[in-house]
Amino acid sequence: MEWLDKEIAEVLGLTERREKDSELFKVFSEVFDRTTVETISYFYRRGKIERLYGVLSTGKEANVFAGFDSKGNRIAVKIYRTYTTEFRRIWEYLAADPRVGYLPKDIRKLVFVWTRREFKNLQRAMKYAVRAPEPIAFRNNVLIMEYIGDDRPAPRLKDIEKDLELKDFEELYDFAMGSIEKLWKRGDMVHGDLSEYNILIWNEPVIIDWSQATVKRNRMSLTLLYRDIRNITNYFGRKGVSVENPEEKFRELAGDELWERTLRNL
Repeated sequence: MEWLDKEIAEVLGLTERREKDSELFKVFSEVFDRTTVETISYFYRRGKIERLYGVLSTGKEANVFAGFDSKGNRIAVKIYRTYTTEFRRIWEYLAADPRVGYLPKDIRKLVFVWTRREFKNLQRAMKYAVRAPEPIAFRNNVLIMEYIGDDRPAPRLKDIEKDLELKDFEELYDFAMGSIEKLWKRGDMVHGDLSEYNILIWNEPVIIDWSQATVKRNRMSLTLLYRDIRNITNYFGRKGVSVENPEEKFRELAGDELWERTLRNL
């Protein structure tokens, strides 16, 4: 494993052992295991990951890092924890997704399926003209995506809401509701966790965190659709935007029969 350690040290910019107390190394070590080391090294040897230099986000399921590929392009690298406390939630989402076949009992392999699923979700979202980070590559528990930002990463809507005016919120509301509608009507898909925390503000808004997204055929899709609509209308309503009634919008998208059936079960 020594040669792997050297490659990881190169990726993290750690040239001396004493530098391993850096913040980047500390956050990386949270998702650091044999599988992750081998996967990062695999991408390093193929030029997909040349260097990781910063932390974009941390969470229960995964940490996301900023980096460069061998051509100097900025990338975002999402590394899922191979041993996560979110096992039950991940299993429930995957079990309900008709695109997923056999589910492995091993949590590590289940996380691999989860990673592949997010990659496919990003591809599907972009296919139907919903702005999301472009997926670049995935392997095991590592997902490489388009980096949104410049020297500084693009902020989340939640982080800059105090700097926005009513007109800005109105435009963002139209973007969010338009994205929900395009996903559902054209892509047969729902994000499932859309909120002010999952919208980046850049040259144009970008929706992130697609791991829980799924297709219409999923038995959970209507519940997730209603949740997205409710989250968006509640948030922008609090900001003074004239929003649609969430039940009426849900009824418009789902249809009368499914609308009644879903609301009875909520």
